[in-house]
Amino acid sequence: MPAGKASTDGQLHDLCVQAEAARTRSRLLAGQLHAAQRRTQENWQLIQVAWDQAERIRTQRLAARTDRDRLRLSAYARLQARLASMPVIEQAKGIIMARYGWPEEQAFDALRRASQRQNIKVRDLAASIVARTGRQAPARRQAGPASTAAQSGGESILQMDSDGSRDRYRASA
Repeated sequence: MPAGKASTDGQLHDLCVQAEAARTRSRLLAGQLHAAQRRTQENWQLIQVAWDQAERIRTQRLAARTDRDRLRLSAYARLQARLASMPVIEQAKGIIMARYGWPEEQAFDALRRASQRQNIKVRDLAASIVARTGRQAPARRQAGPASTAAQSGGESILQMDSDGSRDRYRASA
């Protein structure tokens, strides 16, 4: 055998061995790829199941919430409630200002402090003042202006302290 032929046969043999090793390696890698794809698919299915379960829980929680919770959790709803209560608070401030001759800041401070002392919301206290004044208005119109001062003194939101100052507040229904 010529020397060139032997080296070519040896190279050919080495190439065949390398090709067989590459085929074996590619089969191994293909098997690993299929296993990884299967695990990925299983993981995606688990993720989808968990996502669906989370959505069901979220839907149940939303359905179980009361309107008060929705109002508390929704910024838009809180803003709507605040806008709805502002006119009532302004009316109550106006009533207090007219009754006692106080400036706006002092009237609101009286309303706020009475609310804190009675542990009720300012808007609820304001609504009760407006409602009470609305109930008293027809009686005042029938009795005339002279009895207005006498009627306004009994159901006041303010009480006189022992020193005569108007610093103690109470809510009346």
